[in-house]
Amino acid sequence: MAVFSGLLMVGVIFTLEQNFRESLIRESIEKGLGIARGVAFNAEDPLLTGDDLSLFSAITNAARSPGIRYAMIVDNELKIRAASDVNSVGGTYQLPAQTELIDSQQDYQVKQIGRGEDTIYDLQVPIFTLADKPVRLGAIHLGLSDERVNREILAMRYRLAILTAVALVIGIIVAYALAGVSVRPVHSLLRGVRAVGAGRLDQTIDIYRRDEIGVLTQAFNDMTENLRDKEFIKQTFERYVSKQLAERLLKRKDEIKLGGEEMMITILFSDIRRFTSLAERLPPKQVVDLLNDYFTRMINVVTKYDGVVDKLMGDSVMALFGVPFPGVDDAMSSVRCAIAMQKEVKAFNRIRSGQGLPTIDQGIGLNTGPVIAGNIGSKERMEYTVIGDSVNIAARLQGLAKPGEVLVSETTYRQVKGKVLATPLEPMTLKGKRIPVGVYRIDSLLEI
Repeated sequence: MAVFSGLLMVGVIFTLEQNFRESLIRESIEKGLGIARGVAFNAEDPLLTGDDLSLFSAITNAARSPGIRYAMIVDNELKIRAASDVNSVGGTYQLPAQTELIDSQQDYQVKQIGRGEDTIYDLQVPIFTLADKPVRLGAIHLGLSDERVNREILAMRYRLAILTAVALVIGIIVAYALAGVSVRPVHSLLRGVRAVGAGRLDQTIDIYRRDEIGVLTQAFNDMTENLRDKEFIKQTFERYVSKQLAERLLKRKDEIKLGGEEMMITILFSDIRRFTSLAERLPPKQVVDLLNDYFTRMINVVTKYDGVVDKLMGDSVMALFGVPFPGVDDAMSSVRCAIAMQKEVKAFNRIRSGQGLPTIDQGIGLNTGPVIAGNIGSKERMEYTVIGDSVNIAARLQGLAKPGEVLVSETTYRQVKGKVLATPLEPMTLKGKRIPVGVYRIDSLLEI
């Protein structure tokens, strides 16, 4: 009976040890992958810009995590760009011959180096750009040691030996309980990492420990807070510039500099007629409410037709079609937008009239021509806008437009001819221009 009990105890201990080891290794790998993914997420810009100092800082922080033997970032040519061992920087990344691939997924690989007491798990996470079509820039490699796993196994053996000496059944129960206590925080951390990976940045893990799990939990909470701050900055940025421009600048930070490029675009100006006299008759709050409602409706229409609101000036709207990227038919999109804006004003007036509030009229001018588009201003404060005679012509056309009219220049009309019903008007003479500008009034759209 004693022999049987002893064999049973050995079998139970062996089984528990194997399960515990596999669980700890799996959880340690997942934890290491979480660290690697965090570094990979922030390594895109430094890799693109050659900011090796930022790469080294990220690698150094990762290497401080418990159980990490080495950390390095390599590019697509396997050149080591940053590493916890500075002597290896600039060299070629190469694993030892005795390496076994134990797990490979689309977003990571895990390879085992060696066996026994000094096993290392090489965790590889690719680094991609954050564009719509990600491009692989390189990868981060973390060397995860199983020393902690071995320490946990030895501790478990000791606890099991003492507990089984008292009672085999009680010992097994307590062993499972201890295993659960050790692994449960890691499971909580894993759930948080997976939630962040799915885009849910409102994750905070409440685990108060003084060991490596507590350190990693605090690092995770700090990471999610930084990600939330970054998302807040992005959303705030999009409130002050167009979404298209915000996304372009956030993805291509090298473009945030003074200067511009020549582009062929269509400019739209709209203005509320007799707004000054209307504002003098209304209380200030009603004036602000009127403008906010009006601008909200106009901005929605411009966005619907792939335009970019460049400026809101008093009661005027300046919108651009063809920046920052040319469209299929920017001139026609701008005309459709202008017609839709006039219809939206009529709907707005019906609502205001039903509320006993004064109504408004607007005039719209459009012109297609070359402009210089880019960042204008100084290094301390700059604005993405367009300049050139084409802008002035559009503004003049808006000034000539009567309430409810949409006036376009001859250059715009030539691009939409056959798709609209238009009436030619008296050519417009501009200061400093010898040749008058042809003017057309858009009466309706001909396309179905």
